[in-house]
Amino acid sequence: MRKFDVNRPRRPGKVLRSAILAAVLSGSLAACESALLTPATALMASGAVVINTDKTPGDHLASYMTGLDCDTIRASQDNGPHCRPHHQEVIEPPVYCYRTLGNVDCFRSPDPYGYNQREIN
Repeated sequence: MRKFDVNRPRRPGKVLRSAILAAVLSGSLAACESALLTPATALMASGAVVINTDKTPGDHLASYMTGLDCDTIRASQDNGPHCRPHHQEVIEPPVYCYRTLGNVDCFRSPDPYGYNQREIN
């Protein structure tokens, strides 16, 4: 596995373009005098982003600019780095399914009630 230096951006040209685009857009939004664009609205939108994606708006911006998976919440929970390479592997726990009256029930442990039922694949 290749070591990755988080402090070094992968594509400096893309990062510079993104920073310029963000500056231009924020400047154009600041010029608009709208009752819809208030600090409270921005705070509510940020909250909605965190609730729906489990990432802050800054995490999305950092992920876009670095090409890595940046997540403040995950980093605070496992004390790992803020930005990590994208991980595609998903390991699911085994599921054990058994016939019951009229349908099939699945459990995380084999034969949880001790009825000696035959497992369904």
